[in-house]
Amino acid sequence: MPNAKFQGTDGVRGLVVDEDHPQASGHDARAAFVENGVLTPRFIEHYVFEAGKWLLERASEQLISPTAVVLAWDPRDTGGELSAACVNGLLRAGAHALSLGVMPTPAAAAYLAGVGGAGAVILTASHNPAEQNGVKILLSPDSMKPLPDQDAALSDRVWASEWSAVAQTPESGHGVEAAAEARAFYVDYVTQLPNCWLREGDLARWSLVVDPAAGAWSGVAAQVLEESGPLSVCEVNGLSEGRVNENGGVVALEGRRIIEGEDAEFIAGHAGARALFEAGRERREELKRGDGMAAACVLDADGDRGYALVYNPFLDALHVLDGDDALVLQARFLKGEGELPEGGVAAITIESDSGAAAALAETGLRVVFTPVGDKWILNEARRWGDRFALGGEESGHTIAPGLLVNALGEGRRIAVGDGFKSFLNTIAAVRSLFEEANPEEAYATIAAPFPRGFKRSYYAYHVERSRFAPGTEAWEAIAKKLMEVAESAFPGIAAPRFAPLEDDAGVMYLALEDESGGPLGAVYVRNSGTESRTGVVMRGPAEWEEKLCAVGDGVLREIIMRMKDYDAPGARAEACLLEALREREMDAVAADALLDLDSEARFGAPLSPPDIRKEVLRGGLVREEAGTFSITPLGEWYLEQKK
Repeated sequence: MPNAKFQGTDGVRGLVVDEDHPQASGHDARAAFVENGVLTPRFIEHYVFEAGKWLLERASEQLISPTAVVLAWDPRDTGGELSAACVNGLLRAGAHALSLGVMPTPAAAAYLAGVGGAGAVILTASHNPAEQNGVKILLSPDSMKPLPDQDAALSDRVWASEWSAVAQTPESGHGVEAAAEARAFYVDYVTQLPNCWLREGDLARWSLVVDPAAGAWSGVAAQVLEESGPLSVCEVNGLSEGRVNENGGVVALEGRRIIEGEDAEFIAGHAGARALFEAGRERREELKRGDGMAAACVLDADGDRGYALVYNPFLDALHVLDGDDALVLQARFLKGEGELPEGGVAAITIESDSGAAAALAETGLRVVFTPVGDKWILNEARRWGDRFALGGEESGHTIAPGLLVNALGEGRRIAVGDGFKSFLNTIAAVRSLFEEANPEEAYATIAAPFPRGFKRSYYAYHVERSRFAPGTEAWEAIAKKLMEVAESAFPGIAAPRFAPLEDDAGVMYLALEDESGGPLGAVYVRNSGTESRTGVVMRGPAEWEEKLCAVGDGVLREIIMRMKDYDAPGARAEACLLEALREREMDAVAADALLDLDSEARFGAPLSPPDIRKEVLRGGLVREEAGTFSITPLGEWYLEQKK
């Protein structure tokens, strides 16, 4: 237990509970988090105390304010218990705490770089549900996020200290309210060239909507847009309108390419989409003539993720521009402006669409792939320096370097994941399309900035993840099978090549390239960071779907044979359901009843029947048609080889 790392892809996150909650009461707060996934004020204070000390110890004396730590949060902590715990932790650590209150993560990151503090602590669970919270850490001097070895070092510190010692440490630091200063600093930063690509008057005939997901951008984003001179700005789903990440926001848009007017149920439940339809329809005829545009900026609770919505008056529909779309449009805009750096690099994660990689390569950028998580994009920004052009994730973490003037008047380059800044630059790129084509053609480009590829994931659940590591027997067998099935599927079509990720050796990454080494697609295998699950992900051109699925199926079978823990409670429940489905098809109610019957005695642990159903579906062991479940050929194979 003391060796367990607390952090996931981006800091710590968990369900917020009181100290007397059954999953926390009587437990060490650290163990309650690791074992039960619950966050208490005590855990937060303990974690932030050690984080504050760590940030101060590693701070260079060359910083402007080496004893200062920036603190901000999103609005989900309505009672203030966790933000108070953060303040207490930093003051006990001896920090000069610059409290920004409710402030977007990118604004806190920019302010940190501006004042030259030791680091920042952000109380947020980002796009996670409102009942969860967490802590992100930013490091000086570049507002970078900790990498895994740094996360592990911080976790070790938390395990090495006891709460009793933390509680007895006197507050030797002091706090300062810096919200107004930070807000003004960020607004100045984000509205200046080269950070914002919009020119004066560019938005004169635009109708804009801001959906901050009831989060930290409430009021701020709309204010910046109003000052840019559009025809109108409407903020919906703001700070006082509900819980964060509900009634709209970016999470609800994931996986959607278009929202059509007939999709009444979705529109009714998404404030940003609903308001944009209203704004667009009111001006539909003039928009058809190219007289302005209607668009929405849709964010998450802490503001580092963002999508753009654009109303198409010809279709009476909204086009959803995700992170991949934003990167491609922005790269083309920069190329047209002659602003791409010589030998420029675009960094995208391995989950990005293969079509986006190809489109970025067509602009002349070198495309590099990273593990999942925007910290890896930020790491590439640091690695490539002036050659880094832009990067991001399909999920809406989009990063374009900016120029920041710090408190000493010194200009410096900075890369920050910023959903709002990305929106500003995406609409600058969108606007430029209308200078080169008629309105209908421009909207067609917005609808499909690049040819979308095929992407699918297969999962094996309840596996021994430790078996999948470089050099292990399972690793070598899976690698052999992956290359074998890829060479068989793509002869003369693509060259398969193992391309280990420099930042994550635990991902088995097989690149599928053209003759010149250009990216066409990929198949990769990786463990989940939090679940007993190993996945194989296939991506490539749409016409490769059948071939990629054949590769994925072959690799998944090898993973199951080499890594499945058949004695795990969840695996036993899976087998029970599959054996029943061999005999007859059943609906969800019958399947859940089958699994729910004395599950702890039968399987060795209390289980959630809906979760088991989800897992066998995502694992391809069963199929669902018209609400009825049946076993697949893969499920039949699984039961046979299990014997």
